[in-house]
Amino acid sequence: PLLPMRLPCFTQPSQRAAAGFAALLVATSSPLSLPTLAASLPTEQELQRLSIGLSRIDYLLDNWDSITTVCKGVSAGGELENAQVMRTQNQNKCFKSPLKVQRYIGASSTTDPLFKAEKLMIRAQPLVADVDQEAYTNAVDVYITKQQMSSTMAYTSSWSGIENPNGSVEQIESNLLESKKEVIDTRETLSTVVKLLRLPPVAAYAE
Repeated sequence: PLLPMRLPCFTQPSQRAAAGFAALLVATSSPLSLPTLAASLPTEQELQRLSIGLSRIDYLLDNWDSITTVCKGVSAGGELENAQVMRTQNQNKCFKSPLKVQRYIGASSTTDPLFKAEKLMIRAQPLVADVDQEAYTNAVDVYITKQQMSSTMAYTSSWSGIENPNGSVEQIESNLLESKKEVIDTRETLSTVVKLLRLPPVAAYAE
């Protein structure tokens, strides 16, 4: 007759050891490394979003004035963007549209290549060489901060017009300039992430 199979039982000491190991793992893991334990590695197609996003930010910076300025009071960014288009000082028919910045940094639509890109970066961490792990972690942290600040300053600029208390054309321009500085920093740290992941370049973005 077959003997009944005995299931392994964990003694109290072994349970304490397992719990201790888990606590040690959490204590010694970086914030980025913990999610990657359970997350699947991104595909090449997913990773390409970072390169495309970088190309889009390059396009934004190269064409900053034309993108953030709308003449004849017409914007292609939707009703919300149209409602927040700001008049410039010297051109009665031209307006500033700061919210357009958000369309190039993943802060406007779920279809943007950089939408929630930080989650993609975290999943991709195991693909980075061991020697570059610290640099990669720092780059992702900085990217998260700079991308959020770019979006925040663009939004602030959009509500800095004369329609609001203490608003002015100069305040619009000042906040939009701050947004541009944050976008430049976003571009730099995103470039670092792409470099550390050794992602191939993509064609220059154009509209």
